[in-house]
Amino acid sequence: MNIPTISEFIILKFSQKRNVNNFSRYFSVNNKNSYKLLSLFNSKRIFTRFVSNTFNSSYNRNKPKHKLKPQHSLISNFSSIINEHIEKPPYNNFKDLLKISPYFLLNGEQIRLLQEPKEFYEELKSQILAAKERIFIAALYIGYSEKELVNTLRIAVKQSKQLKVHILLDCLRSTRIGQTPSDKSPAYLLLPLVKEFPDQITVSFYHTPDLTGILKKLLPPRFNEGIGLMHIKSFVFDNNLLLSGANLNRDYFTNRQDRYMLFENAPSLTNYFADLVETIASFSYKLRPTKLVDEDYFKLVLTKQPDPVTQSTLFRKNSSLIMNDFIKRWMIHCIEQTRNLSLQKYDTIIFPVIQMNPLNIKQDELATLTVLDVISMQGNKNIVNEDKFWRAFFTSGYFNFTKSYKEKILNARAKFQLLAASPEANGFYNSKGVSKYIPQAYTFLEKQFHSNICHYGKEHLIKIQEYKRPGWTYHAKGLWCYLNGESWPSLTIIGSSNYGYRSTERDLEAQAILITENTQLRKAIHEELGNMFKYTDEVTKETFQQIDRKVPYPVRVATRLIKTML
Repeated sequence: MNIPTISEFIILKFSQKRNVNNFSRYFSVNNKNSYKLLSLFNSKRIFTRFVSNTFNSSYNRNKPKHKLKPQHSLISNFSSIINEHIEKPPYNNFKDLLKISPYFLLNGEQIRLLQEPKEFYEELKSQILAAKERIFIAALYIGYSEKELVNTLRIAVKQSKQLKVHILLDCLRSTRIGQTPSDKSPAYLLLPLVKEFPDQITVSFYHTPDLTGILKKLLPPRFNEGIGLMHIKSFVFDNNLLLSGANLNRDYFTNRQDRYMLFENAPSLTNYFADLVETIASFSYKLRPTKLVDEDYFKLVLTKQPDPVTQSTLFRKNSSLIMNDFIKRWMIHCIEQTRNLSLQKYDTIIFPVIQMNPLNIKQDELATLTVLDVISMQGNKNIVNEDKFWRAFFTSGYFNFTKSYKEKILNARAKFQLLAASPEANGFYNSKGVSKYIPQAYTFLEKQFHSNICHYGKEHLIKIQEYKRPGWTYHAKGLWCYLNGESWPSLTIIGSSNYGYRSTERDLEAQAILITENTQLRKAIHEELGNMFKYTDEVTKETFQQIDRKVPYPVRVATRLIKTML
């Protein structure tokens, strides 16, 4: 089987000089090709990504993928220190991740999974009220109706003068007003907090550098959010971290299914995500009240950084350097931290990864492709019995996997089950305006991939399920991996990415790759997946022959045109 591959891509360059200042080149563009490729990127918005010299096609399936050889002496030392710990299953299968991401060692008992939106909301409030020193919230937005959540923050700040709160949201989404006069923007909701506690609460709004000039003037609110967003969802409370894909709005607290993972008493991991928020905030707008009498007025200010709208080129360059330095700093931190740890005490490894294509950061995509490569290669090791194939479950609330992800799945000698939202479980179902056609667009994309599965005779290995629960919508995303026919997963990926073109090309995303040998944690992750599959139906050819699944021609054309915005 020979799947066509992408013709334009960016290749990692590894410096031969043993100099710590060159470490950021691991996440940069090949200098020789940078001008040509970046010009194409800026003018055509083409899809670019880090890839290895070999691609996962039928003629090279047995070749190792994404070969990353550490050139820096610190990385070499790091490998010798950690190798003893990861040369046993399940870690040994995924040790290439050590060359891509920082890592954190934990015990499975420190990690707790939540199952329902209501649990997520109650845990948020509980963690806010228990925090004594710091709260870092990163989310797309906070719904204007979430007065109780904001008041919980107010109570927490009042009861602890040492408590510092930093909230990072997307600028476009968080300054957009609702469809009614009473539905104001999240900025208005948070403004009283900033005014009341100027020394304790900071609110930052990230703005994409891709929305500038005439495009900024012509695209109306809501539509302009398709250009790019700050999509990270992470919540730090002192030394506790809650990771999710959920936004902070009523639906996500009641009947919109997502994923939620709580890491308790994990100072290094929480420091990483707190630093991530502060680093992005360093080149984001700050919410400030005006001196006008009307309390509803606010302003957005930048401090010593280029403006993403009026100085987008300089903003990209500056912010990319800042983020590369962030990655380098944490990679080195992990090396130094490992020297002082007794590795035998830990049974779980966390690899945090970020994706910021507008700033040339593609760590999450590279890591995900590496995981998919590992899953694929296991079936090539003289395994004839398909019952012994690894099993992988891959889900997104918006079925629009990138071409590279789909190629990995189609070429893999593994069992895949893909879980997507049914049209009724799509958050845009029965919405007003042109957005009501969005569920049909995803049906079209889903049908295309199902046709690919059938074309390559993979129906027995690759299944598509749809989430359909009366009165509920579906927003979960992630990957679960079961090794060697085992009953419980050893790996899961959780975070904000939907694994589509938007996540890889336009938005800011953050994920955590968790690998564990802890039995109770593996069972909990398995139970989480099972709870979602309770409400699914399998997709077949007959699914797309139903009258209500027919996609009008104009929608099919529009979907092809705006595929990277979905």
